[in-house]
Amino acid sequence: MMLSILNYITWNVSPFIYEGEHFAIGWYGTIVTLAILFVYLFQWIIYRKEQLPRNYVDVAFIACTLLGTFFCHCFHCWFYEWYDVDGILCNPTFEHPSKWLRIGHGMASHGVDFGMWLGAWLVAKFLFQCSTWWVMDRMIVSRLVFHAISRLSNIFNSEIYGNPTGLPWGFLFVYNGDTLPCHPTAIYESLLAWVAIGIWWYLYLRTNAGKRLGLLTGISALMLWVPRFFIEFLKPVQREFEEAFVLNMGQMLSIPYVIIGIVLIVYSRHSVSYGPIVESHEKRKRK
Repeated sequence: MMLSILNYITWNVSPFIYEGEHFAIGWYGTIVTLAILFVYLFQWIIYRKEQLPRNYVDVAFIACTLLGTFFCHCFHCWFYEWYDVDGILCNPTFEHPSKWLRIGHGMASHGVDFGMWLGAWLVAKFLFQCSTWWVMDRMIVSRLVFHAISRLSNIFNSEIYGNPTGLPWGFLFVYNGDTLPCHPTAIYESLLAWVAIGIWWYLYLRTNAGKRLGLLTGISALMLWVPRFFIEFLKPVQREFEEAFVLNMGQMLSIPYVIIGIVLIVYSRHSVSYGPIVESHEKRKRK
């Protein structure tokens, strides 16, 4: 990588950390794995502060990670694998649902949230025995951490970046044969996610936001998906069928999360929870 005298960044970093004759180690997989490890670390810190048992961390982490990964791929199949055949849009993955299980073939980050929310509901109902939103309020920061770290994998892989730009921080992706510097949209999203993480920590540690069910989730959803909506304007469409739409697929998938975020913020004004430990103790006292 070098800073060009023409005021842009020439990005010529190989997608591989090591590329041998029989196997290779890629930046993409390494960074995503690192992101997952940080997700676990953040959850361990939070659950320790909440005085929850260690197995609660493990179960919640496994459930949300597995479901988040699965639906990340499913959303790619459901929403991005459409093709125009004689003027009719069709999706072959619906004819062969087994493709939904092939995790390595395309990922859509919107599915991570859906999977995590489903995982939070399962552990809240069957393990924590408390509100889903109490669990998700503490899980959502890990989603932001994963987003902040994993987005950098797109830069190292020279993929999913923006349109050409004359700004001095534009990236010229040499490995793709580009001749014009482009917006490094993955870096924009990563930096904004780190800002959102700082705001979440401040609200969680310094205010009573953690006791308002859904408030931290709602605020975090807005901090994640509102910027994503506008950053999409800087990107070319990923699939040809999107060219006929006013908004691209990434923007359309962001809108429901923004709406849910607003609803949760309003809902949180009338809902309070002190967590499964305190609430289970109060239940025993009433009995």
